[in-house]
Amino acid sequence: MTTQLDSIPIEATVLSPFYYHGLYAMDGSATHPDIITDTSILFALRSVFGLAPMLPRSTPNYQQDIMAMPWRSSLLTGEGNLTLPAIRHSIDVEREGGYSIKLQKDMASGYFKKTFFVHEVDVGAKYSGLLIGLNPFKYLHTKEIVLRIGVRRLGMLKIIPKKLVSPLHLNTATAKLFQRNISEQYRILDTIRVSQAYSLENATNELKQWFL
Repeated sequence: MTTQLDSIPIEATVLSPFYYHGLYAMDGSATHPDIITDTSILFALRSVFGLAPMLPRSTPNYQQDIMAMPWRSSLLTGEGNLTLPAIRHSIDVEREGGYSIKLQKDMASGYFKKTFFVHEVDVGAKYSGLLIGLNPFKYLHTKEIVLRIGVRRLGMLKIIPKKLVSPLHLNTATAKLFQRNISEQYRILDTIRVSQAYSLENATNELKQWFL
């Protein structure tokens, strides 16, 4: 699979609810309804393309994983998207938490639970963003692609190529993996840091640096 650095503005629409642990909430967590991370999109695309499986690791190595992919991505951002009322979810603590020694001790303390409340993003939420690299729509000969995102990949997200109508934002946490220091606007988590606004041209030029 050869990689051509195409610039592909996209629109994304949520087809089924999803969540990630983005914000604190009573007895659980909530998802920021106006942000989908670049890493979520990259790993979801990787799954669609059926690329070779990655070697299991005791700790994540996002730089190595992303470097093996033929894409880079902005954050997908929306405005005014809604979350659903809280619902109870059970989690696989060992799988999500990595089952480290510290986590094992915490679980053994008796104060660790495997069920909690989450607020998922509602169906119909819309986002826009930018992909750089191999054009997945041309490669798959399709005008739309459905991705699985969120915890347990419960969410379904449809992406289509579409002209941008709003500024772009990059993930400064991902930029740091490629030794790129860009201005940060605000932070949601250590791995979700929203950059200053970029034009299409400037975002394209910056994301191309993440292939080097």
